[in-house]
Amino acid sequence: MSAKPDNLPLEPLLGYWKASETTLVKYRRLTEAFTACIRAGDYRPGERLPKETEICAALPVGLSTVQKALGRMVGEGLVVRRRKLGSFIAEASNQVPEVHIYRFKDPVTGEEMMPYTRVLRVSRVKTETYGTLLTEFDAEEVIRIDRLVWVDGERPTFSAFYLPVEYQKGMPDEKTETLHGASYHRLLWETYGIRIARVRHAASAELLSGMACESLDLAAPHVGMLWDAHEFDRDDRLQIVQRFELPRGHRPMQLAERKSVL
Repeated sequence: MSAKPDNLPLEPLLGYWKASETTLVKYRRLTEAFTACIRAGDYRPGERLPKETEICAALPVGLSTVQKALGRMVGEGLVVRRRKLGSFIAEASNQVPEVHIYRFKDPVTGEEMMPYTRVLRVSRVKTETYGTLLTEFDAEEVIRIDRLVWVDGERPTFSAFYLPVEYQKGMPDEKTETLHGASYHRLLWETYGIRIARVRHAASAELLSGMACESLDLAAPHVGMLWDAHEFDRDDRLQIVQRFELPRGHRPMQLAERKSVL
C-alpha cells in the first residue's frame, strides 16, 4: 500500500456527517460517515486519513469519539494503522471479511478447509410457514436459496439460505449457475454497505427435511443435525439466516464464539 503525500479532504466527511442519522451515538455516526465516503469513492484505498486532532477540530466530537470510531473501522477492515505514519484506507480486497459459517480445519495440517457451494434453486417463500426460524426478519416473504455445501473430501450438506427480498436485485442474475460459490456477505457489502457483526448459532438432532434427503440422496426419514445460523449487522438487524442439514456420519463440528465454525 502506498500512501499519498496529503491527508484526505474533510469536506466529504463533513457532508456525510450532516446527512447521517442524528440519533446515533457520535462514534457510530462518525463511523457511518467514513463508511459512506469509502463506498462513494471519495476516500480511496491507500489514502491517509486526517489526524485525529484535525477531525476533532472539524466536527463536534471529542478525541475519544474519533479514536473509538477509528478503532471500530480498523476492526472491520476498513482502515489500517501504520506505525509512525498514520491511518490509511484499507485496500478494497481487505475491506470485506469473508464470513464462512461452514468451514473446518484439516486434522493433519491444521489449515482451514474453505467451503464449495452449488446452488440448486432460488425461490420466494412465506416466513410464517417456517415458525420461529424466520420470525426475526419481520417480513412476510424472504428469498430462499437452496445449496449443497461441502469441503474437500467430505460428503455435502444441504443448506437453505434466507435473506430479505430487496437484496435479490443485487444478485448477478436469477440463473442459479451464476450464483455457485458466490459470497453473499461480499454482495451485501459491495451493493448495500451491510456488514455482518455477529452470528447466533443453534444446533439440534432432528429429522432432515424431505428436500434435504432428496438432494443428498438419503432414504427418508433420516435423523441428522440441524444447524441454524442467524447473522446480524452492526445495528443488530437480522440480515441472513442459514440452516444447514447435516447427515449422520458428518465430521465432528465445533460451534465457535466468533464469525467462523471450525
